[in-house]
Amino acid sequence: MKLKTVYITALIFSIMIPSAFADTISTEIDNTNYDIVYTGNNVVLKSASADLDFISLIFEIEVSGSDGDVSITFQRDFFDAKLGYSDDDFFILSDGDEIEFVEVKTDESRTLSFSLSAGTEEIEIIGTILANNSFLIEQEQQAQDSAAQAQADAEAAAQAQADAEAAAQAQAQADAEAKNAEEEKLDKLMNACGDGTVYENGECVLSPMGKNASDMRTGPLIYSIVIGMSIGIVIMMILWGIGKKSHKVLSDDDS
Repeated sequence: MKLKTVYITALIFSIMIPSAFADTISTEIDNTNYDIVYTGNNVVLKSASADLDFISLIFEIEVSGSDGDVSITFQRDFFDAKLGYSDDDFFILSDGDEIEFVEVKTDESRTLSFSLSAGTEEIEIIGTILANNSFLIEQEQQAQDSAAQAQADAEAAAQAQADAEAAAQAQAQADAEAKNAEEEKLDKLMNACGDGTVYENGECVLSPMGKNASDMRTGPLIYSIVIGMSIGIVIMMILWGIGKKSHKVLSDDDS
């Protein structure tokens, strides 16, 4: 009789007290399955999907009968809300409307508890890190990449400038060496020319002073030759005239 009374009492309490149970639901992100533990009172999580663009989890739910309550536990290495190294608040939307919640934190997990009204079909929980995906991390990585790229560009520009300056210096040195070599060559060629000659257009030619001196030496010689020839001609003509006259005289005497 006592056992029957206890059984009936337990049955009455189980009917009067809303059912609360722990369960697990899984979601797949980047080909990896993650288990999410929750406790529902008149609430069942039917499916879970990830929105990596908004770093959120979307749950399809069913609220049976009257209003219900649910507590969902997230491991920090799976789903978290952080700004830098500090915890930030999650946002929970019930059919698009933000709702309030109570949170319990540990170093490994964060548990969110909230109430849902009858007829609610979807809840979305928004954080900042989901399965190693985070727009904050992406922004930080982009900033680091941009800084690294800017540094690489600056180093490349500095190296290009240094290479250009080195090339310009090498060219200037080469030009100077070529000029010095040409000047030395000209000096040797000019020194190789004899007295009274100069190096001009790739050969040794008489200098203007040498030409004048040559002209001055040649003039008197020509004049002497001309005068000598003239005197010789005159003498020949005189001798010819004398000979002719003598021949005439001898002819007259013979007559």
